[in-house]
Amino acid sequence: MMTDTIDPSRQVSSFVEESLAFAPVFEEFGIDYCCGGDVSLAAACEAVDADIDDVRAELRTVQVTETDESFDWESLSELTDHIVSTHHDRLREELPALEALVHKVANVHSQDHPELEAVEREFVALAEEMQTHIQEEEDDLFPIARKIDAGESLTGDEIRTLEREIEGFEDDHEATAQRLDRLSELTDDYAVPESACASYRSMLDRLAELERDTHLHVHKENNVLFPAVASTFGADT
Repeated sequence: MMTDTIDPSRQVSSFVEESLAFAPVFEEFGIDYCCGGDVSLAAACEAVDADIDDVRAELRTVQVTETDESFDWESLSELTDHIVSTHHDRLREELPALEALVHKVANVHSQDHPELEAVEREFVALAEEMQTHIQEEEDDLFPIARKIDAGESLTGDEIRTLEREIEGFEDDHEATAQRLDRLSELTDDYAVPESACASYRSMLDRLAELERDTHLHVHKENNVLFPAVASTFGADT
């Protein structure tokens, strides 16, 4: 990676659009590259009180290769299929299993760790909202993306509906980010207590992984899919 590409004025999301290899650096410093990725690197660092020189130094160590996953999708259909297979299908499997684990850990350990009751409430709400959200995307938005790929024209009503749906999905993403922030706060950034059993540790590891994967998932939609769909009918997201 060339040094002069780590420009403080460069938009944060553009790094991860170039390659997912940059995402762990932003995760390390707590920099939002998905919902809040439309700001400069300098502004993003300031928002989380991160030293921009340290962040730039870490970004310079990232080695981007041709085999790294990027966002050079040949079609909207290919991108939506990727999102479903990589993120939606995983959520359908992971959310119920993780919810059962959260209930188990809260039932056993909430007396010594009362914050687990709030973790349980927050996660149950998050899981329900996420499962509803991904189904709505697959029912309402993704078929229209495939219709656009097929060269079919959208009616005025379809365009107006699509604009409202994209705005609603972006609002959902922001709400999801807030719930994930709350879970991170409640668990002290998923820190493992000394007395934690294997189930407790597993719960925290899986919550942290859910947060990381959701950041990538939302980035692909907010910063790649939604603008690509909107550009076909001249709208801005």
